[in-house]
Amino acid sequence: MFKTVGIIAKAKVKNIDKIVMELLEYLKKNHVEAVLGHEAANSLGIKGVDREELATHVDMIIVLGGDGTFISAARSVNESKKDIPILGINLGRMGFLTEVPLSSMYNVLDKVFVQNNYHLEERMMLDVEVYNNSEMLSKKTVFNDAVVSKGALARIVPINVRVSLDDRILDVATYHADGLIVSTPSGSTAYNLASGGPIVYPTMDCIILTPICPHTLSNRPIVLPDNATLSVRIVENVEDVMATLDGQIGYKITTAQKIIIRKSTRKIKLITQRDKSYFDVLRTKLNWEERKIRSVRC
Repeated sequence: MFKTVGIIAKAKVKNIDKIVMELLEYLKKNHVEAVLGHEAANSLGIKGVDREELATHVDMIIVLGGDGTFISAARSVNESKKDIPILGINLGRMGFLTEVPLSSMYNVLDKVFVQNNYHLEERMMLDVEVYNNSEMLSKKTVFNDAVVSKGALARIVPINVRVSLDDRILDVATYHADGLIVSTPSGSTAYNLASGGPIVYPTMDCIILTPICPHTLSNRPIVLPDNATLSVRIVENVEDVMATLDGQIGYKITTAQKIIIRKSTRKIKLITQRDKSYFDVLRTKLNWEERKIRSVRC
């Protein structure tokens, strides 16, 4: 049973103060202590806890927002080294990670806090190391993806990818493209999906490579085993090439930089509904059921 719950909220959401206040009243009624992150606290005009510290004070986190807010919360949980689950309440648009709509929030919370009827799902992450020659500049863990892409100028970026697999170093390809996405299964429904990559069941352990608008049509997405270690670098200097981690952290990349990507030893736990499968989420978010009905009517 969860005794202390952290609340992380997206600041610029209509009526977020009302949503947070009603949630606090619900938790108090069920004898659960709440700790507010800064954004949630600011909506009520009170002082909150830094998101980076929040995970160290609680047994579970409720995210009120979209997938971007969820990813930020997941990064905070990972950096805290605590093994606590996250429940996402969707206040955004798509919301593959924040899968619970606001209208169903209290039904789901009853299952968690009253009925003890919920499911914990583990999702893999990727460790991303950025090197300048042999010097490590940064090491971060991503929940969704690491993306190497160009800036506003319409230039093709040659990106070389090598994989270490079973003690062998293998050349995958040199992609001539607008960029390259290295994605987790959870991230397969994000930028990867928009770029024509495959949807991968989120609890699988694998790494997805998807070129962005490849110049060569034969450059296609590929799914690699989770024991692969990727080495990614650009072949020639192109202005304004960036490595972007989970769409929130960025580094400028030149031929002097190398990016090493491998499966993280840590995973993130999500609280999901027992009576709702991943395919239910896909049908809802991607309107598969609606398209099926329309095709039948035609």
